[in-house]
Amino acid sequence: MADYNDHIVVNTKPRSKKGEADEMTDKSKKRKASAVVLHQNSGDNASPAKKRKSDVQAQQDVDIDTSKPTAIFKPTNGRDWTVTIALPGSWTLNAKKPDHKTIQVGRIARAAAVFCVDEIVVFDDDPGNVDPRVVDPKYIRQGRGKLEKSKQDILDSILEEDEAWQNPDQFLYHLLSFAECPPHLRYDREDPRLSIFKEHQNLKWVGNLPSMDMPHHLRSHEWCQYREGVVLGPAPSPLSSTPKGKKSDEQGYAYVKCGLPYPVRVPVPPEPPIEEGMRTTVRFAKADAPSSWPQMSQADCENIEAIACPSSLPREESGYYWGYTVRRAASLSSVFSECEYPNGYDYTIGTSERGVPVHSILPGATTSCSQNSTKAPDSFKHLLIVFGGVAGLEPAVANDPELVKKGLGKSTASSLFDAWVNLVPRQGSRTIRTEEAVEIGLCALKPWIDGLYEQ
Repeated sequence: MADYNDHIVVNTKPRSKKGEADEMTDKSKKRKASAVVLHQNSGDNASPAKKRKSDVQAQQDVDIDTSKPTAIFKPTNGRDWTVTIALPGSWTLNAKKPDHKTIQVGRIARAAAVFCVDEIVVFDDDPGNVDPRVVDPKYIRQGRGKLEKSKQDILDSILEEDEAWQNPDQFLYHLLSFAECPPHLRYDREDPRLSIFKEHQNLKWVGNLPSMDMPHHLRSHEWCQYREGVVLGPAPSPLSSTPKGKKSDEQGYAYVKCGLPYPVRVPVPPEPPIEEGMRTTVRFAKADAPSSWPQMSQADCENIEAIACPSSLPREESGYYWGYTVRRAASLSSVFSECEYPNGYDYTIGTSERGVPVHSILPGATTSCSQNSTKAPDSFKHLLIVFGGVAGLEPAVANDPELVKKGLGKSTASSLFDAWVNLVPRQGSRTIRTEEAVEIGLCALKPWIDGLYEQ
């Protein structure tokens, strides 16, 4: 009987003796490998116990569907605590090509999404100086008789095509905001006026950004009680007529496009005015999908009960991770002074290779902290983690006029934070890049942060 390995495709091209020898060796290897596999899978000599174990394992393998991702975010209880990261845009200057810059920013956005960061602050780590090696002198030069330009005036004058290289804070802010926005809201090709983002040189290479796949980036077939939408314009009142004896409905309404087959109608207050193209979060009255979902008619969409709400409501009310907000800060001190939370950040962490090992500050750590770091509390309301640029976080402290007035400098930068940590003690590489530091830092702190879900 012919061996099944003999049924092979014959190459009619003349071969050398060496080629024939190699083929014989390959065929020999194939036969040996096949023989081993057949022997291992043969059930003739296997014991009944092994057969039963094999059958159970096979059934378990069938039950596990690996054809698509299954790690869908599952909200628990509402949470009022948040995680914020802050970093300068100057670290993007290391990349010389805009597509490489975009890839680096994508790593920050992706890390924020994976580790459920609620806020990203982009700060200027040298607010008092304009580096002529970064900003073209044509933007810095003064006209005759004109007052000296401030740094902000100079940055505002930089043309769109130069932002990626000469205004790194704005470039980072722009791309982080784009990555967080649900894809169906970024561009409206039918009506560009309703696009959250307009065509811009900074966004030319966004095809290099990874998918964020956050809970509010819903697929067309997925239902959620909350959705992100964009205001299309005013909508008529759902009441077609007013019964006698009742005042007319003075409540205003607007149409919002939020990923359903048709826009939904939501009530809007008279102040502040709701403008066309504004982004808003929509909350439906019922958590369960309507009976007509997903084949909803225009009447179904217009009459579904919904309201416009703050983007923080899905987190506060139901515990969803609902993406991150992005904020610009003119300096490191502004990260603290312009915090939007009423009582500010209640625990702050600065990162530096001169800090204590990050694990030493976590609750339950057996090692003691230095005098410049305090142990992390069991819980917090608003956590802030600050990362430095290419030269580290110390220069950002020394370059901040407000912090200098308080007597802070490079050697005393650690006193600005509750904890001053080294993310990678005994690092093998000479430097830890900012995008790497963000990933490593969030990963190291995740077990501590996750403990708040259980409280």
